[in-house]
Amino acid sequence: MNLIYIFADQWRRDVLGIYDSRVKTPNLDAFAEESAVFDRAYSSCPLCSPNRACLLTGKQPRNTNVFTNCKPGVDAYLPEDTICVSDVLKAQGYHTGYIGKWHLDKPDGDDPNNWDAYTMPGKRRHGFDFWYSYGAHNRHSHPYYWTTEGEYVEVDEWSPKHETDVALQFLKENKDNKFALFISYNPPHTPYDQTPEKYQNLYTGEEKDIKAVTPAPEGAGDKLGANWNQKENVKGYYGAVSGIDENIGRIISYLKENDHYEDTYIFISADHGDMLGDHGRFAKHIWYEGSVGIPLIIGGGDIKPMRTDTLVGGPDQTAAILGLLGLPIPESMQAKDFSPLLRGESFEEYESIMTVSFPNTKERIEEFQAHGKNFMDYGWRSIITKEYKLAILKGMSYGEKPQTFLFDLKNDPYENVNIHDDDVMQRMMRELKKWCDATGDGFLDDLFSACHHNDLNS
Repeated sequence: MNLIYIFADQWRRDVLGIYDSRVKTPNLDAFAEESAVFDRAYSSCPLCSPNRACLLTGKQPRNTNVFTNCKPGVDAYLPEDTICVSDVLKAQGYHTGYIGKWHLDKPDGDDPNNWDAYTMPGKRRHGFDFWYSYGAHNRHSHPYYWTTEGEYVEVDEWSPKHETDVALQFLKENKDNKFALFISYNPPHTPYDQTPEKYQNLYTGEEKDIKAVTPAPEGAGDKLGANWNQKENVKGYYGAVSGIDENIGRIISYLKENDHYEDTYIFISADHGDMLGDHGRFAKHIWYEGSVGIPLIIGGGDIKPMRTDTLVGGPDQTAAILGLLGLPIPESMQAKDFSPLLRGESFEEYESIMTVSFPNTKERIEEFQAHGKNFMDYGWRSIITKEYKLAILKGMSYGEKPQTFLFDLKNDPYENVNIHDDDVMQRMMRELKKWCDATGDGFLDDLFSACHHNDLNS
């Protein structure tokens, strides 16, 4: 069996036709009809680099060394000796390829505006034979890449269209080989206005209904600025998703027309979402569903159509890839292999999953260190079950007072009401303790005096 893993940057789960009929994604809607659709897939750390690291390593966010975006001033990068899913695939004889945004290397230099990095051939490419990638830039309409041999290439074309052309060429050249191809589209990540007009025009006059109206707390997420234009941004964002749909459709059509659909597993997902105005926020890096909820559709091969509310985190996708392909899952991976579910077998699913975020700037990190604190024990943690969500904001900056939020997702899917229920709070806090213990997370240390619900063992 072959593998194609496609993920888009900053694509929230509900901007997809199967969830919202206003979103024009006919190819993905059709693919979903014959695939497994996961309605409760989550980004384990809703930032580009951290969840990418989770997806590749199968590790929980605290343990990847990518605690924030790979950028100047912080020591966040994917170590060479980390075992990635691509390393396993390469060792098992797959012809491997990576196309698009990487964002897992530390940039050269200290320019705060330059987050890009050249990933040299060798161990830093983690088993990928074919390479057509870049570190981090947002030049969607005029992208550049480094090739397998290290040649620098600039292109005058919308990046998902060009990257799909490259992907189709890879598939043609490997039609007789066992292959594993990863495609990382940067849109619908900002800037939204670089989406081609033909896709933006699909949404002329369209507005996103803002139902998540309760303002997010101070110190969490990115506030909407004075220049935020909801209508224009929705056009660009939704249009980008429609453009991605068109290009994914090209890949699926190629596989079907060339008799590869039945011998290729196809994963379609994202690294995190985009708040798009919910709770007065844009972008990501916050615990609300718009930020942490991501699409996950798995099809091709022998996958039977199904729809499930099974909770899935970023690392679990890695384990499921290897499980589906019948390959060994390294002991270093901290993930649940849900491939039995895809095969129609019994499967013990999570009671909860945890999503996290850490202080993410040089100044904040140094302030915690100056006070003898481990910055990775701060930030926020969120526990999600099928019914509830607990979020605790311990502080993105030193000295902030912790804040606690508890949402009833069944009756309040837009997370507008912070409920008070002692029994639910105790259950959720026990789940949080379970996850912190399992991942070596000191988040609960010295938190008890600030939280009024601390009976974790009853």
